[in-house]
Amino acid sequence: MPNERVGALAETSATGLLWGTSFPVIEFGIASGIDPRVFAFLRFALAAPIMIAFARVYGKPLSAGLRTKPVWILGFLNAVGFLCQFLGQAHTAASVAALLVNLSVLIAAIGSAALLGEKFTGTKVVGTVLAVGGIFLLTTRGDFGLITGSQLTGDLFYLASASSWGVYIIYNKRKTDERRWDPLGVASLTILSTAVFVAPVMLTVGPAELLMTEGEWGLILYTALLNTAIPFVLYQRGLRYLTATVSSMLLMLEIVTAMGISILLLGELLDLPSLIGAISILSSIFLVSRVGGSGESLSIRTPSGLARGGTSSWS
Repeated sequence: MPNERVGALAETSATGLLWGTSFPVIEFGIASGIDPRVFAFLRFALAAPIMIAFARVYGKPLSAGLRTKPVWILGFLNAVGFLCQFLGQAHTAASVAALLVNLSVLIAAIGSAALLGEKFTGTKVVGTVLAVGGIFLLTTRGDFGLITGSQLTGDLFYLASASSWGVYIIYNKRKTDERRWDPLGVASLTILSTAVFVAPVMLTVGPAELLMTEGEWGLILYTALLNTAIPFVLYQRGLRYLTATVSSMLLMLEIVTAMGISILLLGELLDLPSLIGAISILSSIFLVSRVGGSGESLSIRTPSGLARGGTSSWS
């Protein structure tokens, strides 16, 4: 099914591009005065009803999914990942954030080989090494001091975020393969359950943190729609035809996107280490997108062949 795979590659790449814009937006929002706890909650509290409404318009059954454990596990893992990211960005530079958060790629690649039976070929090994090395060069310009000199609290938040998302990628892939989930339905319920798990942090927020300007609300709406609602559906669609390793590697386009925005809007120039890092990441994306074809995806290898046209099931 080459057409489905090409579409999945495009959808997942678009997800990485959209998620890449979130780093500068979140950093700008927190710098302007938005409390990271409020920012994280409102992002999902606004995205959830938008996605639920779209799912209802398209006639997607959602009530049964709310009663299934996997949806709530995904929501919990996603909530931990995003809360740690938002809190981390209040302590550590965005370049360090991009490096540490995207260690989830390596966690997912190794875990997928161990738990999902995905082949970890020599090409994937090379792609993973290029990706990790590229992330380091692109986000730190080869300066270890940007990591060792950052605040330990922020680093720990990002490592927790990367670990949670690494598990999220693997678990989501396994359940998507097993249950042939409808992308819009599962994405909508995942965002809803994420909002539920993030909500308790609002109990730690005072009234002053809830006062925001129109511009700050605009940033929150941007992250809700273009960093959450749309890319989560695209990601879930792509996951049906890609292995967890390929999907997670393609998502590293968010690093290139974040750096591109910094260059265009903040006037930053690509020095030699950054340029090498960008080329390294793009090379890794090319390598992994050329391997791990449809035959390796559990959802496509089902004996009945229902992964392509079968009925979605929440059971």
